[in-house]
Amino acid sequence: MPTVDDHTLTGLLPHLVRGDGGWSANWRTVTLHSVFQPVLSITHRRVVGYEALLRAYDPIGTPISPETLFAATPLPADARALDRLARCMHVANFVEQDVDDNSWLFLNTRPQVFETSWPQRAFIDELSSYFGVPQERIVIEVLEQPADDEAAVASMLAASQPRDFLIAIDDFGTGFSNFDRVWRFRPDIVKLDRSLIARAGKRDGDNSMISHLISMLHQLGTMVLAEGIETDDELMILMQADVDFVQGFWFGQPKPSVRSASAQAPELIESMWNKFTEYERTHARHQRIGFEGLAETVLAGAETFAATGDLQLAAQTVFTFPEARRVFVTNSLGHQLKPSVMSPTAPSPPTRLAPLLPGTYSNWSRRTYFKHALAAPGRVAVMGPHRSLTDGEDCYTAAIAMERDGELNVFCVDFTPAVAIVLPPH
Repeated sequence: MPTVDDHTLTGLLPHLVRGDGGWSANWRTVTLHSVFQPVLSITHRRVVGYEALLRAYDPIGTPISPETLFAATPLPADARALDRLARCMHVANFVEQDVDDNSWLFLNTRPQVFETSWPQRAFIDELSSYFGVPQERIVIEVLEQPADDEAAVASMLAASQPRDFLIAIDDFGTGFSNFDRVWRFRPDIVKLDRSLIARAGKRDGDNSMISHLISMLHQLGTMVLAEGIETDDELMILMQADVDFVQGFWFGQPKPSVRSASAQAPELIESMWNKFTEYERTHARHQRIGFEGLAETVLAGAETFAATGDLQLAAQTVFTFPEARRVFVTNSLGHQLKPSVMSPTAPSPPTRLAPLLPGTYSNWSRRTYFKHALAAPGRVAVMGPHRSLTDGEDCYTAAIAMERDGELNVFCVDFTPAVAIVLPPH
């Protein structure tokens, strides 16, 4: 069987074989096939893309994993040729099925192919032009594998700007797919590794970890996709954590036919949202807060402090709200000039946080609640959850800016979400 010795699209096309089940490709003695797995947007309630996955078989039909296949192809030039041949085959199969929406096509690639130069951009241009796939529908998914020179890969990706196609990082949270790679590659999408998903689904720890991770990735300017979802618990936890996209066996097995792979999507999406509504009602980590009662209480406490300057007296008003944990006040620069007043029912701060106590002379100007309160004096801003530097627990903070003796102060109340008021269902 002829070897692939040309990395260009023209040199790869002769290795594609048209059969009853679509296009396959010959790589030495191995036959390659494409299967597709749908990617769903939680918010948009629909399939927004498909990941093309490689299936390989030896001459007697025994499956060979992609990892084994590439491990048996140690020469960089051969690995790049195999990588490109697989992508060429995937695009051929995707286009032939005439997917008539604007869905993305995720194409896996090894980071090593980016290290030497930027022929990748030219190859993507060729794929797009030859098969008639707009580049904005292509997602180049960089697999979790070590690159000899991560900086070179980042430089090659940066050299692709401006670009229409998207970049995704696969298997975030393991090996080389970490925050360093996010900072270097500046991807459009980060895919969370299956191991993170499974750990969250076991409920053997604080599930806030996955929420904070997704929030951090969002703040870095990337969308987040959770892959490998298999159970209801995994899906519910990720939905609650505000993940953008999902894929996995929960939505069905990968199939050669794009339409077959996504045929059950509408029914599954409906089921997913019905389950999440019930999940939120019974398992919400932070129950809905009776905001109106809180706002009125904080306002009353702030007015007491503005009139008297007595923080202890103002705190007594606030502590009629059972969830209030701590009261403190800052000046307009965020400096806390008086010690915090703790609720008599609040537990004592743990001694392991003693270096952070007391809070007097602290500066809270970086906190979002402080900024929002200062931007709209007289209105209560509620922010959270965030980690308290006083007791190491999650809390919300309500803040209101008001004048006292001609100076602008910010009156702040920390309260715990664990026992927050639950509003009756509408």
